Amino acid sequence: MAKGSKEPREIQNRQVVAVVGSGRVGLPLALFIAEKGHTVYGLDIDQNKINLVSKGKMPFLEEGAPELLKKHLNKKFIPSTDFSNIAKAKVIILTLGTPVDENMNPSLVQIDKALETASQYFKNNQLLVLRSTVSPGTTSYVKSFINGLSKFKVGTNFYLAFCPERIAEGKSLKEMAEIPQIVGGVDRQSTQKAADFFLGLGIKVNRSDDVSAELAKLFTNMYRYINFGISNEFMILAGNYNRDIYKIVDLVNKDYKRGGLALPGLTGGPCLFKDGFFLISDVPFADLIATSWKINESIPLFLINKVRQRRKLEGKKAVVLGLAFKADIDDIRESLAFKVKKALERERAAVYLHDPYISGYQSNLDEVLKDADFVFVATNHSYYKKLDMESLKKLVSKNCVICDVWNIFKTNRIIFTIKSLENMTGKKSKTELMEDFEHPGLI
Repeated sequence: MAKGSKEPREIQNRQVVAVVGSGRVGLPLALFIAEKGHTVYGLDIDQNKINLVSKGKMPFLEEGAPELLKKHLNKKFIPSTDFSNIAKAKVIILTLGTPVDENMNPSLVQIDKALETASQYFKNNQLLVLRSTVSPGTTSYVKSFINGLSKFKVGTNFYLAFCPERIAEGKSLKEMAEIPQIVGGVDRQSTQKAADFFLGLGIKVNRSDDVSAELAKLFTNMYRYINFGISNEFMILAGNYNRDIYKIVDLVNKDYKRGGLALPGLTGGPCLFKDGFFLISDVPFADLIATSWKINESIPLFLINKVRQRRKLEGKKAVVLGLAFKADIDDIRESLAFKVKKALERERAAVYLHDPYISGYQSNLDEVLKDADFVFVATNHSYYKKLDMESLKKLVSKNCVICDVWNIFKTNRIIFTIKSLENMTGKKSKTELMEDFEHPGLI
């Protein structure tokens, strides 16, 4: 540390941190903090997960994490199911799932359980950080819980802040160092304590209050989700006019300062799917969020219905490529690939699933594709972008239909046949070529 540093002494001196929850948010965070020199307890109630991590094995894909786990395991990073380690910590970070219930209302069950357990070990002057996405007012709810404990008063001898993660799964470690940390304390002292902690990790900090921070995280996710909904609706509109959505998006964005239109695709995952429901009950007009949800969730059925108009799927071999909710990760939560699967099963197709990152679905790709009548690219994994089109044509049936909303095959056609690829190489007359491209955006 440079001479004359004005960082607080408690940050200069390495401290103990307890990260509650060793999942896709908590474990990378714990390793990141350990790399900065602090001693970190990675706590979880899942004994199997802790056993796996204790053996030096990551339970999921995360770039750079295996190396940090090997470096810090049982040194700066201690995985454990013993929540009494919270008593040793100066900073406690909750990274828990915050789902919606069966009625799509925010559920605080996991937070309640964690607080009931963790609060047994709270000590004076600890800082509690909520990390996961929560509905507005949740941090205040936690404050009331803590103040209800006879020993503590938040802002006096205990501190509380909401500091959301805003990283991309799979690239957490890289993005934690790059993305400013929103810090929303429930009072000035809590904000300062939390800001000092993250500044000590070398992270830029944007200070706010707890509710503003909660809303900022939700707005971040919903802004992206609504934009994807717009792109997917534009895809449908472009198809109605028999035009190429990929070229249109390029026209919108190319060399234009106010562009930024996203490409269409399947939009799922545990955050974007549910976060709108944290807001939807609080606005007089919920149409924008609700409509985006309807559009994004309907895309699998929309595309399969387009295929049904031209091809009978009953009894046909249908292959779904990719099960993860986004590219190059192994997380299938709220993935729309399973909507594709169910829709194909309803059509009585013989459905085969493949994903290079998901255990149980990593069989030989050539064997999965052999004699396929229909191929649906559900996830734009880099692995599939390496597929050789000439080899694909030799594997699948001669009348195979491919649905490629991600445009990984660079045909600029969302739905196309293997036969049409021959047209694109000039094996047919100009007249026939024009007929094949009568519907350039779809089949």
